[in-house]
Amino acid sequence: MVGVLSNESNETWQYALLGGLVSIPFTAASYLQTGSELSLAPVFFGALLAGFLAERAAGSNSGVGVRAGLIGGLPAVLLLVDLLAASSGLGGPAWFVALGLALLLGFAAVVGILAFGLAALVGIAGARVGGWLADRGSRRRPPATGG
Repeated sequence: MVGVLSNESNETWQYALLGGLVSIPFTAASYLQTGSELSLAPVFFGALLAGFLAERAAGSNSGVGVRAGLIGGLPAVLLLVDLLAASSGLGGPAWFVALGLALLLGFAAVVGILAFGLAALVGIAGARVGGWLADRGSRRRPPATGG
């Protein structure tokens, strides 16, 4: 049973990596284009792909959405870098700069947690939709009978 679990886990990671890595260039491009907005729509579609493939292969897409969302949300690091780069503009007395830097680091931590948390939620939603599409497409309808 341990071998089966590790195989399912490996497949889950493979599909999550595929979905997440496919979405990274589009998410990064959307941020670089605007300079201030991070669109998670590519994360949704990458997780949709991962959930679809995982559902087709393993019959379950549990865990793939969170993983694909976190991987696809990696461009949020660009947002954090830009936020921390703003600290170079702090000036004034040493106590003011130290306090401003501490507040900025705390704010960056909160923004990072929120960005990756939201990316994970978007990934879960995308994987569920992908799993639903895979499940819906696999159902066979009974043949029509001439009557």
